[in-house]
Amino acid sequence: MDNVLMVLTDRLSRYTMIFRIKDKSSESVNKKLEELKSSMGEKAFYQTFKTLTSDNGLEFFRLQEVHSNTYYATPYTPSERGSNENVIRIIRRSIHKSTAISSYTDDYIQFVEDTVNDYPRKLLGDYSAESVYLYNEVLSLIS
Repeated sequence: MDNVLMVLTDRLSRYTMIFRIKDKSSESVNKKLEELKSSMGEKAFYQTFKTLTSDNGLEFFRLQEVHSNTYYATPYTPSERGSNENVIRIIRRSIHKSTAISSYTDDYIQFVEDTVNDYPRKLLGDYSAESVYLYNEVLSLIS
């Protein structure tokens, strides 16, 4: 089985994080989220990810083991996760569904993440997701 990508999108800033995970299993998803929580620190993790919203795939079945504020979108209603769906559409321009994820380097995946986050968005007043995310981080530090 090939690697897959897990995409997290911040609701406020639309900042996106792309992670390569081993497979499309709840164990792999939870392991990556636990690694992220450990590297960020628990407080920063829960401040950044106040909630987790996912589709109803089996890989997200055990999200509540990692985060108690977990919500599942109504089946066949991708509009409930519109920002994430739009970001995935942008990612698919560079990382094609027909190409094995293992054929992409970590540097290339990081390049795609940086490109997505540097893209100015009308919704954000023509600012990039990265600039809005960093602005909010600075505000939270001085508050």
